[in-house]
Amino acid sequence: MINTGIYIRVSTEEQANNGYSIRAQEEKLRSYASIKDWNVFSVYIDEGISGKNIVDRKELKRLINDIKENKVNNVLVYKIDRLTRSTKDLIDLIEIFNKYNCSFNSLNESIDTKTSTGRMFIKIIGIFAEFERENIVERVKLGLERKVKEGYTIASRNVSYGYVKEKGKKIQKINKEESIVVNKVFDLFLEGYSYTEIANVLNNNNIFTKNNCKWSYKTIKLLLINPNYIGNVRYGLNSDRYFETKGKHIPIVDINKYLSVQEKIKNYRKHKGFFKVRCACGNLMKMKKTSYLTKKNKLKVYTQYFCNCCDSKSISESLLRKKLLYILNINEKDNEKFIYAIKNIKELVVLDKNIKEILYYS
Repeated sequence: MINTGIYIRVSTEEQANNGYSIRAQEEKLRSYASIKDWNVFSVYIDEGISGKNIVDRKELKRLINDIKENKVNNVLVYKIDRLTRSTKDLIDLIEIFNKYNCSFNSLNESIDTKTSTGRMFIKIIGIFAEFERENIVERVKLGLERKVKEGYTIASRNVSYGYVKEKGKKIQKINKEESIVVNKVFDLFLEGYSYTEIANVLNNNNIFTKNNCKWSYKTIKLLLINPNYIGNVRYGLNSDRYFETKGKHIPIVDINKYLSVQEKIKNYRKHKGFFKVRCACGNLMKMKKTSYLTKKNKLKVYTQYFCNCCDSKSISESLLRKKLLYILNINEKDNEKFIYAIKNIKELVVLDKNIKEILYYS
């Protein structure tokens, strides 16, 4: 049985000027349904309402709900403009009808989706629907591109770690506690920590991501290559439309530190971690990292090398660095030059048990 929902809409002005009375429409539509041998499930009447939109029409909403509940599988109207005067709304409604296998009929235009002419009409509507969707997508993309070019981030929920974006505000602001962690991540990487090791340091200190998840190899790497931290905004990541531009927000990371990290990432496969350290006895020394939070909530990491095979004293990574800086004749503050100099160093050798001398091999 074809359960038909008769939909009637009339505005006060139309009823007065054009004779589109509710009673006249209902009589004609009931007669047509009877000829077709359709069962009239219900009559849905929106009186005194404009056809410009479908937002305020309670009876149309009731009809849609009955279609979704499979109570109505055929819709009959007097004219298409009784359903809506908006092409966009018509497209949306036809798509709902199609989704729930509901036929659509217009008495005045002789449209019946059970006929070839009616199906052609639906296909034409479908073409317009696809065209409209593509236009919407393109307009959204252009709008987002323009927003980024003006210096604003398009992130709303997923703002970069280290920043917050208040509701209704365009410019992201620095989260002080998170910004300290961001800088520490950059520092640890430059000190020779791997992505995974940095993630472990943060996780062990109960410092988690914005989504309250544990850090991983991937999230650390994404943080380190994010230009947001030097005051840039970007669009179209991993696409041919990608670009960066100067943002309106305040940077978190110094530009020289950021560039040093990017250079090191390029050579990351060639040089992971700090050094292999060999003891005077000939065995490789073990590395132990201890991380903790200071009273000022700053993250500190202490790294030591020790030998399990003899009674050599342990040596801190910072001391090894100082000794190597002295051997290479590099200023302690010139971190970029230091990173470049140690790229090809394979291991350090401790020459005596008291860690007074070291030798490096490249």
